[in-house]
Amino acid sequence: MDEPRDDVDTWLQERVTPLLPHPGAFEQIKRRARRRKLGRAALAAAGAAVVVAGAITVPRLILSGGIGGKSAALSGATTPAHPSSPGPAQPTAGGTSGPDSRSATPTPVLPAPVPPNFAPTSVTFVSTATGWVIGQAGTPGKCANTDPYICTSLAITNDGGATWHGQHAPGTGAPDGATGVSQVRSLNGVTAWAFGPQLYATHNGGQTWVKIATHGLRVTDLETVDDRAFAVWAKCTGTGADFAADCTRFSLYSTPAGTDAWTPVPGVTGLGSNLLPGTAVEPSSAQLVLTGSRGYLLAPDGAVYSGPVTQTTGWQAAPTSGATPVSGCGLPGPALTTGLPGGTMLAATGSGLVEMCVGRTPGHPEGKIIVYSPDGGRTWVPAGSAPRTGDAMSLSGTPAGQVVIATTEGIQVSSNVAGTGSLRWRTVRGASIPGGFTYVGMTTAEQGVAIPADTSLHAAWFTYDGGRHWQPSLVR
Repeated sequence: MDEPRDDVDTWLQERVTPLLPHPGAFEQIKRRARRRKLGRAALAAAGAAVVVAGAITVPRLILSGGIGGKSAALSGATTPAHPSSPGPAQPTAGGTSGPDSRSATPTPVLPAPVPPNFAPTSVTFVSTATGWVIGQAGTPGKCANTDPYICTSLAITNDGGATWHGQHAPGTGAPDGATGVSQVRSLNGVTAWAFGPQLYATHNGGQTWVKIATHGLRVTDLETVDDRAFAVWAKCTGTGADFAADCTRFSLYSTPAGTDAWTPVPGVTGLGSNLLPGTAVEPSSAQLVLTGSRGYLLAPDGAVYSGPVTQTTGWQAAPTSGATPVSGCGLPGPALTTGLPGGTMLAATGSGLVEMCVGRTPGHPEGKIIVYSPDGGRTWVPAGSAPRTGDAMSLSGTPAGQVVIATTEGIQVSSNVAGTGSLRWRTVRGASIPGGFTYVGMTTAEQGVAIPADTSLHAAWFTYDGGRHWQPSLVR
């Protein structure tokens, strides 16, 4: 019997004439393939250009004004980065050689940890997010670097103090007479200086540091704004941690930010505390304040010098009605361990200057009297007095005009602005700690930072509401 007929099988066995492509179809496919290949090559080239552009772009984070902040070709070989405060980890080599290596996933660069037991002594902020602190870390004799007794370390935040990471620090120790560093100021997060009493500079975000020759002088103060740095160089004989003690001669030096070419500022050199020619030079101090347009130097004889921050010419003492130009308070007096004056302190606030007279006004032997100058130190008017609680350690101001004081008992903040009569003082919360603070500075009218006297707290204190409330940020 014949098998049943399968129509599908019969159809498959028949001869089939294939359909031919439309005329020119093959040529059209080839043209499209060539266009796709060229398009991919163009995209790859554009991507490479973006990578190269990103590699050479350096952000500059600079606040306008510079109120309240303490904020170059190398002249010699750079100092190797200090292992006691490690820098960013290097990517681990990976992948295989040959064509496949191009597809290997690179190891991400992770932030280095903050060295253990970090004890901040100085802070600098170049924006509300980016700040540096310097101090000592580790255990002396067991510090992780070539010399186990050098523990100078650096930590950086890029989120306003929420988190920190370690970075290389200069290869020198804590202040010991004429050697060591204790303070830091950064211009833009890339160029920075460590000082007090020695002077070091970095131009690559702390990766490497170069030691600046100061010819036997000690750097007791340093400020930076725009593209220039100014510093006070002094002749001192203080020993140990009192690097700024027994200083008798002061000069203002300056350098463009792109070089390490420090030179004296004409007319502001060889300053002493003697008021009359031939009299003995008494140990004293000096203080530097920079704003967005002008700089001010409180000299050891009480004079206030000023000049443009864009150059080194044009600096001179503010003229007064007296024969000797003096500040609103008088002599700045001997220096504190931070290098700041202990008798008279100077700060910029709002559109003027303020001075704090510490224990030098008749009838107020232990008071903190505030005077205000609307004209760069030419004239001074009373602005009231600060609370008597605590010894003053640091004076600052805000761009809005408030006055801020760090004391051995806490932080004092005025509720009204300088220049409007007698200052009133607000209640401050979160800043009453044993020993108080050695430094306070306001980055903006709302945000500020302070360094505690007890460095074993391993923290910096922050305010985000104009000084009403303060809270610690552990540097770890």
